[in-house]
Amino acid sequence: MVSVPSVKVSTKKGEVTYTDSIGRYGMNVDKNDSIAFTFRGKSTIYFPVKEINYPAGFDIALQVTVQDKYKTLKEIVVIKKTYKEDSIANREQYRKVFEFERGGLQLSETGTLGGTPGLDLTSLINSFRFKRNKSLRSLQNRLIEEEQQKFVDSRFTKQLVRQITGLAGANLEKFMIAYRPSYELVAYSEQYMYYQYILDASKYFKSGILPKPLLK
Repeated sequence: MVSVPSVKVSTKKGEVTYTDSIGRYGMNVDKNDSIAFTFRGKSTIYFPVKEINYPAGFDIALQVTVQDKYKTLKEIVVIKKTYKEDSIANREQYRKVFEFERGGLQLSETGTLGGTPGLDLTSLINSFRFKRNKSLRSLQNRLIEEEQQKFVDSRFTKQLVRQITGLAGANLEKFMIAYRPSYELVAYSEQYMYYQYILDASKYFKSGILPKPLLK
């Protein structure tokens, strides 16, 4: 038996929360209310709160099929590359760009002819190559932005949004464009806060309220 994250826990009175990465959850409920669990579109029956003997640790068992990232097709094994693997490969491919430092001179450990330490001649020359430096800075910023957006893509998925909001089809597509979260929100928020953002945003969307465009 394993803990299951992202399980929707809801009450008849409309309270909603989700289990975290290790299957934990918490919510305030009335003794006359009932709770149910939903995962991948399938829900349990409602459990009356007053019949729960141990409210602080009420857990249930779900029959879940764990999807493997290895898929076999005609004796060919297809391995889905994760965001982390893709990011590492991207960083390796553009190592010089990511490691490019914005201006300044560097000291070499040895002199240019193997003598005493001094100014790095290559660094000195590069500091005057303005067009090269500007181009590298621009490419570095673009690569960082692309990497951040790929991270958002890996967390803000149709499957997750559909599960939390119940949206589907064209409405799901419109919602994901209109309420796409920022990199900072996805990267630095606690999981339950991130899920709460999606749930709250869906309520605005269903009411016909769209976010104001960001001023640049």
